[in-house]
Amino acid sequence: MPTRLSAALSILLCAVVAAAALVVTRPAAAGAATGGFDFTRVQVATTGLRVPWGMDFLPDGSALVSERDTATIAQVRPGSPPVRVATVPNVTPGGEGGLLGIALSPTFTQDQLVYAYISTGSDNRVVRFRLSAPQTQQPILTGIPRGQSRNGGRIAFGPDGMLYVATGDAGYPSIAQSSPLGGKILRITRDGAVPMTNPFAGSPVYSYGHSNVQGLAWDEAGRLYATEFGQNTTDEINHIQPGRNYGWPACEGVCGSSNVANPLVTWSSAEASPSGLAYANSTLFAAALGGKRLWTVPVSGGNRTGAPVAELQERLGRLRTVAVGPDGWLWVATSNRDGRGTVGPGDDLIVRIPPIGPSGPGTSPSAGPSPSSPGGSSPGGSAPCPSPASSPSPSPSPSPSPSPSPSVSPSSSVSPSPSASADAAPSLSPSPSPSPSPSPSPSPSPSPSPSPSPSASPCPSPTPSPSPSPSPSPSPSPSPSPSPSPSPSPSPSPSPSPSPSFVVTRSCEATIRFHLSMAAAPWGELTVRNTGTVPITSWTVTFTVPSGLTYVQWNGSNPPGSTVTVTQNGLLSPGASVTVTFRIGWSGGAVGSPSPITCTAR
Repeated sequence: MPTRLSAALSILLCAVVAAAALVVTRPAAAGAATGGFDFTRVQVATTGLRVPWGMDFLPDGSALVSERDTATIAQVRPGSPPVRVATVPNVTPGGEGGLLGIALSPTFTQDQLVYAYISTGSDNRVVRFRLSAPQTQQPILTGIPRGQSRNGGRIAFGPDGMLYVATGDAGYPSIAQSSPLGGKILRITRDGAVPMTNPFAGSPVYSYGHSNVQGLAWDEAGRLYATEFGQNTTDEINHIQPGRNYGWPACEGVCGSSNVANPLVTWSSAEASPSGLAYANSTLFAAALGGKRLWTVPVSGGNRTGAPVAELQERLGRLRTVAVGPDGWLWVATSNRDGRGTVGPGDDLIVRIPPIGPSGPGTSPSAGPSPSSPGGSSPGGSAPCPSPASSPSPSPSPSPSPSPSPSVSPSSSVSPSPSASADAAPSLSPSPSPSPSPSPSPSPSPSPSPSPSPSASPCPSPTPSPSPSPSPSPSPSPSPSPSPSPSPSPSPSPSPSPSPSFVVTRSCEATIRFHLSMAAAPWGELTVRNTGTVPITSWTVTFTVPSGLTYVQWNGSNPPGSTVTVTQNGLLSPGASVTVTFRIGWSGGAVGSPSPITCTAR
């Protein structure tokens, strides 16, 4: 049985600098990895959550995550602790109720609306509000039966722009076949009205005969799938069709009646208890609570096409939520603090699984820092660091603690988080490094001289480099060549003698990369590196949207040929870099270079 996460929780951040490039991520060949994702390179995105339940993504690529029992919404950026950004009023946690599913408005950039499925003292309901003013709450759909358990709770906007609401029978099985809203999948407009295209005139009911639905996902053709808890024996994944009866409580699993839709796949509760559901690469991904695994189910045309495969089995504990992020990675949240799990170090946490890249597993870049195994790299260990030309040699320091690394939002200032954080956790499993790289961060060893030992750094140096002698002068030169000279000047001229003084320069460079995928939403990546000699706290990047993209979305929609200016705040040390993601539109054609790119540091 694979071991759970190590109690030594740390993150070693690597500064990434890359030339402007167009990165095209195509679907991998069948069989390359489970569902097109590399489960040997699981990365911890964040830790310290309390029963994360719902998840959706902001335009900047960060995730909003609802916490069931605290009624709070946390913002998650990979490699940083969660930031609580809102507390939702009128929530009455208890049993399996509380703040459950969340979904962002399809026009979030214009209206800033967040939708949530909440449990009150008398019912379950769907409300909407703005993150900046959650107390100004508008009920959208009320009167969904509430129980101590079996409350359903997943909500999601479908490809048709309608809001789908998954409910449970609240412990009263008969209501799944009668008029109350429990035990059903509901379909409403974003204002809560009943669409005229619903299967039952004047009713929000889209399908019925469900026991407890907690997962919704659509394929590229708009077909809807749902996970469903059984009550006694059998859990299911169903292909949902409008107006169909799915059999509960007359039967669990396969019913054998032409009047009842049979499931695509069934499991025992010990194997599954499925909650969240996601779709990518002709595969459904179901997060299993009781089964403590992620089920992957190949599907096509509304039918199962292969045997389910279990991933992450017994490695993370109970799994509640799974989603494909705008970065193209698979995000998975645990639920070990829900009263039924065994709480481990860092729980509850979110991990990300990378897609298979064009050159093999795990080559798609991370939208944030990549956690590494405790104590540095080991043979076969994860190596998220850049090539030798990408970062400077660190100055020697007797301190075992590396300098703060930035966590940046394009919309607000964010406090830097330390590279070694008690709120971060290591990779779950080692994997080979794509290329040897020098460490851009100080050794965790208290020795004042850098050591070439692999145990001192997750990024082994490909060639020996001299150890710089201690000096009161920092050495933030962006030059890739190691040098024992204490001079921080980027000039190639040698310094005649050590000097405590240096030239103060504030400068930065920026790169843009576009990730174009036919299997997941395309996305862009902006990397900024401090090329000066002192820390900077703000930088402005300007670039032109290339031809071939339908838009670049950064606080608005920018058509091809338009100029985009992005100002960010955060602490960025000399030689350090930060990467943030943003949404783009792409119709499948050729894309030009995103130039010119300028960066101004302050």
